[in-house]
Amino acid sequence: MVVPLIVPEPDQLKAITINNGALKTKNSTIDLMLSAQGAIEMMISNDPSFTTDFPVWETYVSAKEWEVQDALVGPGFGDGEKTVYVKFRSISEVSDIFSATITLDTSPPIVGAVPIMVNSGALKTDTQQVVLLLDAIGADQVEIFNEVDLLFISGGTIVPYQTTINWTLSEGNGIKTVYVTFMDNIGNKSSFFSGSITLIGQTASVPVVLAPTSGIVTSPFISIQGTGDPGANVQVNITKEST
Repeated sequence: MVVPLIVPEPDQLKAITINNGALKTKNSTIDLMLSAQGAIEMMISNDPSFTTDFPVWETYVSAKEWEVQDALVGPGFGDGEKTVYVKFRSISEVSDIFSATITLDTSPPIVGAVPIMVNSGALKTDTQQVVLLLDAIGADQVEIFNEVDLLFISGGTIVPYQTTINWTLSEGNGIKTVYVTFMDNIGNKSSFFSGSITLIGQTASVPVVLAPTSGIVTSPFISIQGTGDPGANVQVNITKEST
């Protein structure tokens, strides 16, 4: 008995789907979902004529990883709309050609001349609460860091992109630098940009010496560790004992 070739399968809406129906991707490698009842082979191509990329018949599978490309140039070349074509073959017949399209977008958001300003460019503030002015085209999210977080490239706060965002500076008097990176909804990310302001008028914390706290040292070189605001004075008393 010859099994008829039915494309797509009766319980499926499409013969070919890219990345579960996503409209955009930042990767030239994509996931194809394929559907053809009775198919034993399939042929996939980035060219509607099935010639320039030299496709061959291969065993039919319902899922396959694929590299989108410009047929005359090469894999993933250039952002833009990418279409993948497929046809199926059974023992006795060959299907029509089916296709699916996705847009390849590898470009990060475009930033303005001044991507970030703190309090409209003010030099000083007496409160930790500030307003960030942001400027980027094509951004869906922004990740914000205080300088202490950026040292580890982790701990940033991701929020929906807006041109004005309320932000809290790190504690303590001194120059405060805020860093941002802009992202679109498929994960393309810009470089880091920063804005600075001097925080004043904060109650100074009491310096605390963590080590050494007491005891006898045998080396003329002493390493002192502690906490405190920048510029705070720390007094260490050292008594030389005769031997």
